[in-house]
Amino acid sequence: MRYTLILVMVLLISCSQAQQIVLQEHWATERVMKTPESILYDTERDVLYVSNINGSPMGKDQNGFISKLSTGGEILELEWVTGLNAPKGAGIAGGTLYVTDIDELVAIDIDAGTIIRRYPAPGAVFLNDVAVDGSGNVYISDSSKENSVIYRFDGNHVAAWLHGDEISMPNGLSIDGDHLLVGNSGDGSIKRVDLDTKAIARVATVGSGIDGLRRYGEHGFVVSDWKGRITLVRKSGDNDVLIDTTDAKINAADLEIVSARRLLVVPTFYDDRVVAYTIGTP
Repeated sequence: MRYTLILVMVLLISCSQAQQIVLQEHWATERVMKTPESILYDTERDVLYVSNINGSPMGKDQNGFISKLSTGGEILELEWVTGLNAPKGAGIAGGTLYVTDIDELVAIDIDAGTIIRRYPAPGAVFLNDVAVDGSGNVYISDSSKENSVIYRFDGNHVAAWLHGDEISMPNGLSIDGDHLLVGNSGDGSIKRVDLDTKAIARVATVGSGIDGLRRYGEHGFVVSDWKGRITLVRKSGDNDVLIDTTDAKINAADLEIVSARRLLVVPTFYDDRVVAYTIGTP
């Protein structure tokens, strides 16, 4: 009886601790960004890349650029790479930074800070997020209603890789082992796609639009709703809202987690800042 009581108490404490995840603002840039949409952490160089649309998300105006920030919030180069239109999601393969730009994938030489090449995505309308698998394949979401497709770039060409009823307005992407996690905004769920068989399974229901998507250890997933809400989506099915800036009209676009520094970094889109939060417990 005593052993059972102790076991129950341990389980209750564990459950309580599992729920105690909080975000506390650590730093924020000045409002010098220009419609920042996406953040990517470069583990090799220990810097953050920020995609700045700087205009309309669909505008082919060559106003877009990439900023480079330190993990402490220092702006190393505000306009590190220029000449883009409306850059959004980004991923790294080798020494190349791949960035979506409306209907094409742009390859950037990281060391040189220059655009190498642009790869058109056939039929693309609104390319959004990027994820790179262990073999260097680049996966790209098209979040438009007209073309709800996930593309794949194999190093030579961009081609449609996955579409169908289960993929509806896909946005946030993230690699999880031999699976691709998809923030499926059409039905407000997170899907897991087998990279070999393309088998699709629903792993969690968010119930709202999904912009950024990152796994957070064994806790589940951290997702952002562009309107301003950041949520921990647990594998149990429970959703814990960590930050909600919707009423303040501060957006939460394609976020990033820097695990080694326990940081969650958020581009605020129309608020023109990047805000970093420490991930901790009360």
